[in-house]
Order: sequence, then structure tokens, then C-alpha cells
Amino acid sequence: MDQTAHVEETLRRQLAAFAQFTSRSLGENDLESLMTEGCLRGRAGLGMSHAKLLEYLPATDRMLLRAGVGWKPGYVGQYQVTPDLDSPIGYAYALSEPVGVSDYQAETKWQFPSILKEHGCVASLNVPVRTDAGAFGVLEVDHIDSRPFTPDDISFLSGLGNTIAKAIELRRALQSLEAALEEKQLLVREMNHRIKNNLALVSAILSLHGRASNQPGLREELSIAVARINNLALVHDRLQLFTSSVTRIEAATHFRELCEMLRSLLPSGISLTPRCSGGIAGDAVEALTLIANELVTNAAKYAFAGRGHGKIILGYAEEGAGWRLWVEDDGKGMPAKSTQSKGFGGQLVETLASRINADIAYSKSTAGGTRVEVFSGLRKTR
Repeated sequence: MDQTAHVEETLRRQLAAFAQFTSRSLGENDLESLMTEGCLRGRAGLGMSHAKLLEYLPATDRMLLRAGVGWKPGYVGQYQVTPDLDSPIGYAYALSEPVGVSDYQAETKWQFPSILKEHGCVASLNVPVRTDAGAFGVLEVDHIDSRPFTPDDISFLSGLGNTIAKAIELRRALQSLEAALEEKQLLVREMNHRIKNNLALVSAILSLHGRASNQPGLREELSIAVARINNLALVHDRLQLFTSSVTRIEAATHFRELCEMLRSLLPSGISLTPRCSGGIAGDAVEALTLIANELVTNAAKYAFAGRGHGKIILGYAEEGAGWRLWVEDDGKGMPAKSTQSKGFGGQLVETLASRINADIAYSKSTAGGTRVEVFSGLRKTR
């Protein structure tokens, strides 16, 4: 093979190695595997027998062999060396300059590292590995035969070292975010656990007061409060699946699962059917869930007085730039305006609707009962 063909073959090998590491780094989640991959590609790109990635440890002022290929068992993760300036590793790290040694046996400027002697290596090329946070360490390739290093060799390994540094920095940043997220989720779970315990405690206290009271009206009010708290505890179980980081959820699945929970609270003769489509913005999930819960609960309680059966429909749809949630029943219908009174449930729905800039409309349903709409960016349907 002539010199030109040899150079072209070397460049193709180096480009392939660089591309393979770049592709692998995008999908590799394990930091140790990522470092080992960098060593493999560095060795392959230069046709060397060994490669290693060393990380500087400030606490001990030592370089640790974090990843490598070609070394005997017990070296990777264990071997450490002082980054002295008369060693290629120390010089490359301290001055951020590549150092190539074609033959340590004929070299007088640099120390001959013991690890290379123990593995029969006589040539090495060291390049600095730096992240935005500072110097990480050194990428080194070694060979059992003497060999020169061309400017193209140095450029290839330096570029690979920089790419490894960026990949390490990104992976560590992601690991830090994952750790922070895990801690946040742990705190959220603990908070939810305490909320459920507090709701159960309040419910028990109210139940005790209700049983101890000799005032029928007070007992009824306390019974209603206990039922509302128990209902809220169930809905809370659904809401804790979502966090502020959720930007959008599927309405059909969310409300179907909510209806499955609410059916356990309804009288046996009352059916609840979801008719939902589209998506719900993350910042509206909590309010719409609580509104749907309140409207369904109120319909089941008041719409079918004097009869043991009835139908409730919970609907949601996106319409253009807005959305509409509705609950309708086939019950006795709305009372005359002169006799309407806004209880706690109605006030709660209004408060929740105002939080998401939504309007509320009450009308007669097609089945002769009541239809309540909560909508944003839209007009009342009728």
C-alpha cells in the first residue's frame, strides 16, 4: 500500500471510529459504558493495542483509571498515578496539550509509566479531556510497538477527547437532574401520604362528633362533610399521578379512570358514562378533575330524589382554541330561579373555574334533567 492510500485508509478508520462513538453517545445512559466506548473508538481509530481514560481526583491529587481496554484485570477502576509534569499524563492534563511518545525506550524527556512497562507498551499518545466545568482528565492510547504520531492522529484523538468530555458532562448533568427529580418525587409521595392521613383523621373526628351529637341537623351536616372528605381522598389518589411537569394528558383515559373511581360512590341504580376526547393542559388537570368530581357528586345526590335510578354523563372536548367540560343528567331538572340557592358545591365549582379562566353555564339537558357546562375560549352551547 503506497503512502497516499495508507493515509486515506487511516482517515477513513478514524472518521468511522469518531462517528460510531458520537452515535453511541447519544443513546448511552450508563456513564461507565460511555467512557469505555470512547476508549474502544480511540484505540480502533489509531490502530493501537490499549486505551484508557483517566479522571483527575482533586481530593487526592491523583489520576484514576476510570475506563480502559486492553488492560489486565484489577487496573480499571483501581490504578492511580500522580499527574507529575515529567509524565505525559500529567503534562497533558496540567497544560491542556497533547503529548505523543513514539518509543519510551528511546525517550529521555518523559518518565516511562510503570503500567505501560507491565503491559509491554512502548508508545503512547495523551490528549486532555476538558468539560465546561474544567479539566476532567486525559484520554490515552498506547501500543506494544513503537510508532510515530502524525498531526492527523493528534487531531483525531483530541477531537474524540473533546467529544467524550461533552458526553460525560451531559450524562452527569442528566444524572444530577434524575437524582433531583427522584428526590422531588419522594417528597411528593411523602406529602401525599400525609395529606391522605390528615384527610382520614379529619373524617374520623367529624364522624365521632356526628355520632355524639343529639342534633339531627348537625349530624346530617357532619355526615355530608365526611362523605365529601372521603370522596376527595379518592380523587386525590387520581391527582397525585400528575405533577407540575406534566404539560398535557389524554382526556378520554383520564376521565374514564376518574369515572371508574366515582362509580363506587354512586347509588347502585345511577349510571355514569364518560364521553371525552382531546387533551387537557397540565395546568388545568387539577381544577377540571375537582370540578368534574363535584358536578357528578352533586348530580347523583340531588337530581334523582324520589327515584332509585338515573343516568349521568361526563363529557369533555376540545373545540378550536378552547375546551368544554359538561355534566348532564336525566333527573328532575333544575329548580326555578327564584328557589335556586348556591351551596358549598356550587361555590367550589365557581372558585375552581375562575382559577383556569373558565365560564359556567346551567341549562336543561336533552333528557329533561340538568346540564352544567364549564368552558374556556368558547361560548355557551345553548
